[in-house]
Amino acid sequence: MGDTNNTAPAGESTEPLPQPEPKAFVPPATQEDLDRIVGQRLARERDKYADYEELKAKAEQFTKLEEANKTELQKATERAEQLAKENATLQATALRASVAAAKGVPENLLSGGTREEIEAAADALLAFRGTKQTAPVVPAQGKTPSKITDDPTRETARKLFGNN
Repeated sequence: MGDTNNTAPAGESTEPLPQPEPKAFVPPATQEDLDRIVGQRLARERDKYADYEELKAKAEQFTKLEEANKTELQKATERAEQLAKENATLQATALRASVAAAKGVPENLLSGGTREEIEAAADALLAFRGTKQTAPVVPAQGKTPSKITDDPTRETARKLFGNN
């Protein structure tokens, strides 16, 4: 079953309207004919876009008017939102700096949005670092031995070269 409706409104016939027969294509006989045909076609295309610059100027003008018509309240709201973002960033930086100074950890390693989160991050860094490890102590570090052990070859060398 098709979706076509074969019923015509009252007073109209159901016969299709006669379509005009298309003209048969006749190729241009001379170069002048071809140039004329191409010129006409180009003129039709140019006419389609003749008002492009005008529409572009109108769109630009509309954008300027729209910006100018923003109410002072809208401008103030946008400025307040921008300042609120800057304030939040500065507060977070100051909070990280204070926790870093209190805990003794580098500020750039701390993350979090609240004081509790930042302190937890600092505590985690301290736990990771653990206690400071000291190097083993060498008992005689920096001292020279009081007596050089005498070796018979050293003794002979001293006598030959005169070093005591």
